[in-house]
Amino acid sequence: TPPTPLLFIMSIVYCVVARGPTILCDHTDNSGNFQTIAASVLSRLSPNDLKISYTADEHLFHVVVEDGLVYMCLADREFKRSQAFGFLFEIKRRFASGSTNLRQRAQTANAYELSRDFSNVLADQMQRFNTERSPGQLGALQGQIDEVKDIMTQNIEKVLERGEKIEVLVGKTEELAYSAETFKKSSTQLRWSMWWKNKKWCIVLVVVLLLVAGIITIIVLKETDRKS
Repeated sequence: TPPTPLLFIMSIVYCVVARGPTILCDHTDNSGNFQTIAASVLSRLSPNDLKISYTADEHLFHVVVEDGLVYMCLADREFKRSQAFGFLFEIKRRFASGSTNLRQRAQTANAYELSRDFSNVLADQMQRFNTERSPGQLGALQGQIDEVKDIMTQNIEKVLERGEKIEVLVGKTEELAYSAETFKKSSTQLRWSMWWKNKKWCIVLVVVLLLVAGIITIIVLKETDRKS
């Protein structure tokens, strides 16, 4: 039996801190095509300060751009926007604090250079916000969270300038392994089926050749007997 897909659980499933299209660090416990879609969104975002949500199938990409840095997460549609933006505000606050001076390093860092310094923070905060669903538990962020009601929502196809519907695929990593194993078994069965089919035609051809050879042999023997 395959594992239960994650998309039935209301949660933040992916988060990323970037400078323009350059991903500085990210985190997810899941598999799917959402990282590719996120990279496409990052490459098209304005560098100006921005707070916006993009709807994508049954999920939303929530985005905060400030001072040239992008804080973005992907959450299920049923996950409260106030919680999602509360998560991004907290990530932004933590990224700017501490002794590692990440904001300054982020201006020149290469892709994924800050993963070692900040990916664990992303993981911890994702777990926290996925379990602390009551806004009262996040009181320190309440002022910023109250602003969320004024944040615009757009369809992701608009920002990506694509007419077709974009489907966001999200699943547990073990789901991907299960699918790969299923595909492997199916491929093996198909390969054996094709092998046997080819062999059957070879057998049929050999039988036909033997029959032809036998008929020719009989004819030759009869002609030999008649002449003798």
